[in-house]
Amino acid sequence: MDDRTRFLILSLGGESYALPITRLLEIMVPRDIQKDANLTAMFEGKIEFRGKLIPVLNIKKIFQLPGALGATLLVVKSVKGTVGLLVDAVTEIMDTEQKPLPLPKGVINPTLQYYSGALRYKENIVLLLNEDGLLP
Repeated sequence: MDDRTRFLILSLGGESYALPITRLLEIMVPRDIQKDANLTAMFEGKIEFRGKLIPVLNIKKIFQLPGALGATLLVVKSVKGTVGLLVDAVTEIMDTEQKPLPLPKGVINPTLQYYSGALRYKENIVLLLNEDGLLP
């Protein structure tokens, strides 16, 4: 039995984050994002994906990061449905045997549900995004 796990390493505002690759449906260039007044300000709008309109979440707005709109759209499945996540770039796929570490107490506000753990990536620690916790 293989105990290896794969994570997508992505860049957002100059920092690296991880996302479980099992949640990823597609990586694409964001095109034709349609504004939708029914969505909160965290969303850029909706995009057509496989015949359905899905919401597009701007993660930079959640984290209050400056900069241009992300150049890469990750289409992921969450407990609330399929959603697009705008990020700056995808840097690589990490294939590892390590399991995510719990976040140390006192480092990140425990009421924030944006993260589900941390991983050692090269010589750094990256936060593992919780795609379900990013959604309002």
